Amino acid sequence: MNRNKDFRLAVSTLLVFLLLAGVHLFIYAQNINLTYRINDQKIKLNETISRRRQLDSQAARGEDLPLIEKKAQALGLVYPEKVHYIIVSREAGVL
Repeated sequence: MNRNKDFRLAVSTLLVFLLLAGVHLFIYAQNINLTYRINDQKIKLNETISRRRQLDSQAARGEDLPLIEKKAQALGLVYPEKVHYIIVSREAGVL
């Protein structure tokens, strides 16, 4: 009878250890999965930052006034010789 009790204790202990090992492996696998997902998101973030820098650079080039003037002249655009302004005051009731 004592032998049967020892056997049950040994089996119970083994099952507890197997359960703990299974939980440990599950948590470890989840940790690895999350690590890969974090690294993937970091790569995407770096790609997005790089793309934004490219777009900022393109926008800065688009604001290059000498370049804009040169392109406008190539299209045949010229500065107006005389500019006429219309000044409207509030007293005139227009605004």
